Amino acid sequence: MSRLACSAALGVLLIASCGKTPDAPDTEVTQGAELPVGETQLVVDPEAIADVPQHLEVTKDYFVGSASIDDSLFEIAPDIAATLVEDARGRLEAMDADALAYKEADPEYFNPYSLSIQWTLKAAAGDLISLEGFTAAYSGGAHGNYGTDARIYSLQNGKQVSLSDLLTDPAGAMAESLPFVLSDIAQQRTEKVGGGASAQTFRAETADAVSADTILSGELGLVASTQAGTFGGFVVHFAPYEIGSYAEGAYKAVVPQSVFGDFLKPEYAGLFAGGPVTED
Repeated sequence: MSRLACSAALGVLLIASCGKTPDAPDTEVTQGAELPVGETQLVVDPEAIADVPQHLEVTKDYFVGSASIDDSLFEIAPDIAATLVEDARGRLEAMDADALAYKEADPEYFNPYSLSIQWTLKAAAGDLISLEGFTAAYSGGAHGNYGTDARIYSLQNGKQVSLSDLLTDPAGAMAESLPFVLSDIAQQRTEKVGGGASAQTFRAETADAVSADTILSGELGLVASTQAGTFGGFVVHFAPYEIGSYAEGAYKAVVPQSVFGDFLKPEYAGLFAGGPVTED
């Protein structure tokens, strides 16, 4: 599907889209609201999806924001793409309102806010897809912050899927995966920070912040495999401050499917093979 961008004004949003501009949501939204997982299969209106923008942009003297959704996601999962757009729209509108309120309340100390949201399709196999989201925000202070989100969806029903849903024994899978995550992050910190600290020291510090429970409840996605049409493992993301200082930045650890593959449910085992394709 090829989409050409055109400009339209809608309240606080400048939306690049094709076709008519969708109406703003009627319900109140809060910044950082999570996507609804849903209990039933999503019903898609083809005409409504055709009008959903792939890029949202806000340009104000007190707030600049943008959101973009991977074009390929509109190709294979338009209902999921549309939900991501509406979630991003709500977050932009909420931060716009927060920025305006702060500016009016304390103009002397106010600095313009900013928010950038991006969703990318990272891997697909069978009826599962894995998305990665990147968010960068500034709302005053010495610096902004950023983080990476990850979500797994079923194309069969449009529902969000957790890694636990794919496993026969999540606790057992994490018992095998946790040491790998701790060692991987420790090695990354050693290379990034250097100094007198050893990998063993960094591993112990990481273990204070990361557990099997935090991995399973964290930002988890699936990664592409060296074997086409399969997943090569899972990736867990940690935002700045979750592991180390802001100066260290974000961390992510990719766990090969060979580490936890024995714990996959039979219906998902065939979707995992080979080794993970990693990115910088």
